[in-house]
Amino acid sequence: MKEEEIRPENLFNQYLSLAEKDVQTYFRNSEFVFVPCPACGGSHTHFMFRKMGFDYEECENCGTLYNNPRPKADAFNHYYLDSPSVKFWATHFYRETEDARRLRLIRPKAELVKEILEKYAMKEPGRDTAVADIGAGYGVFCEELQKILPKEISVIAIEPAYDLQDVCRKKRLVTIPKFFEDITREDLSGKSIAAVTSFELLEHLQNPHAFIQRCAVILNPGALLILTSLNWKGFDLQVLRERSKSIHPPHHINFFTPESLGILLRSCGFTLCEITTPGKLDVDIAGKQLSDIQDPFIKSLVSADDCVRQLLQKCLQDMRMSSHMMVVARRN
Repeated sequence: MKEEEIRPENLFNQYLSLAEKDVQTYFRNSEFVFVPCPACGGSHTHFMFRKMGFDYEECENCGTLYNNPRPKADAFNHYYLDSPSVKFWATHFYRETEDARRLRLIRPKAELVKEILEKYAMKEPGRDTAVADIGAGYGVFCEELQKILPKEISVIAIEPAYDLQDVCRKKRLVTIPKFFEDITREDLSGKSIAAVTSFELLEHLQNPHAFIQRCAVILNPGALLILTSLNWKGFDLQVLRERSKSIHPPHHINFFTPESLGILLRSCGFTLCEITTPGKLDVDIAGKQLSDIQDPFIKSLVSADDCVRQLLQKCLQDMRMSSHMMVVARRN
């Protein structure tokens, strides 16, 4: 799979340009506060780089990269509800890439989640069982998952952004129009939640610890949390570092590792079932930014023929060194 197939460069660059302008609009006058490491709570860090006025530090205890100091939660909430870049992502980007993302990314992800549920959670699901998708976006994952789950299991879309809520409702998805941190059990209409899914969300959050804690409150013992996030120890992030388009405030401010994400989950009452890095795009992403790569050997690898590039990507997956990370955890 190529990045261009699911994230066309012209659209993605328009989004990044809008996000850069939004930094000035939504965060220029914000109060920035120092926070502990979002994974382990530690305070011993070293400065890594500054990008667009946001400083990034690396935790010396667990290796997490994170923006510090950072704006308060209200500024991020305002940004995600209102900003031009978020609206562009919700309308132009999602709409123009929906078919390709559905086929190449979302449908395989839904099938994988179904396999995970069958393996770890739903042996005999009841009629009031549900799976909730946090940050449902355009609702494509919810649609695809609902198609392949047993009829007695419903899928709930949780989405705070106004434009995306409307899209989910038009697709006749059960939609909860709130930030997940504000949801109570009453919002779930008596459903027994077998699992919550959260894809590419953790890196955006002002307070990831509070988010995982809320997952623990919502879920009954034995239920699953299935999430994906960016892996700071992943290949393209380590090669490109601050030149990576994935490290782009204000939308990506937390970069965990497999080890540090495990620390966070265990501290909030979860037991890890598995952590993998099934990413497919590291080599392709790095290869598109050859001028930003300093090491000549890395340059030769990512610009080699398809056979070498595919072998390298497979190796990164197997060694948990892809920048796309997937975690399955069970509520204690």
